[in-house]
This record gives sequence, C-alpha cells and structure tokens, in this order.
Amino acid sequence: MPNIDLTQLITAEDKAAEAYAALLASVKHRRNQAILTGITVGGIDIATDDMSQQRIMGAAVAAMLDANYTVSWKTPAGFIPLDAPTILTIATAVRAHVQACFDREADLIADIEAGDPYDIWAGWP
Repeated sequence: MPNIDLTQLITAEDKAAEAYAALLASVKHRRNQAILTGITVGGIDIATDDMSQQRIMGAAVAAMLDANYTVSWKTPAGFIPLDAPTILTIATAVRAHVQACFDREADLIADIEAGDPYDIWAGWP
C-alpha cells in the first residue's frame, strides 16, 4: 500500500481562505476601477488615475504656496486655464472621490466579514 503524504492535502479551511482572498482581490480590483472613472468638477472632466492624481496634487501644492498661481490644464476637451482656487477645488474633489472609493471597499469588506448581503458592483462613486 502506498504511503499518503497528508501534508499535500488541501483542507476545507485552505479552500475557504483561498476563496476569501480571491473575493478581497475582486473587491480591490473593483475599487481600482471606480477610482479610474474620473470625475467632473464645475463642468471640467478630470482624470483620476494615479498619475493624474499626482499631477493635480502637485498643482494644488503650488496653488497653496501662491494664491496667484495659474496653470494650463489638459482635459479631454483640450487645454484650459485654471487659477489657484479652481485647482484647490479640483484637488479636493479628486481626493474625496478616491476616499469614497476606499470607503466603499471598507463597507463591502465589513459586509463580507459580517456575512451580510453585498454586491461588489453596486454603490461605487
């Protein structure tokens, strides 16, 4: 009779942990998709991908340091001038959008852990 190596068995706990990790990865992926959707601020379409966020926050720092700061900002519709107050409004809106995506992720994870109903496709900003 052959020896059975029990260390190679996949337990129910292993399967559950793997399924849970996959579910959390799906929620994270959905969060990242939501972040990338972009926003519209004062009629201006603003990209919210990581690079755009960095650029907006850099412009916001410049606007905080110089109330007279202006920039020619590229949007899908072309370049538009932005003054310091508008830059700060946009930066604040972008930050709120990103945080709302993380808040939705946190709510979903809480629902999952509590065993409550959830829909990873609904409720995103």
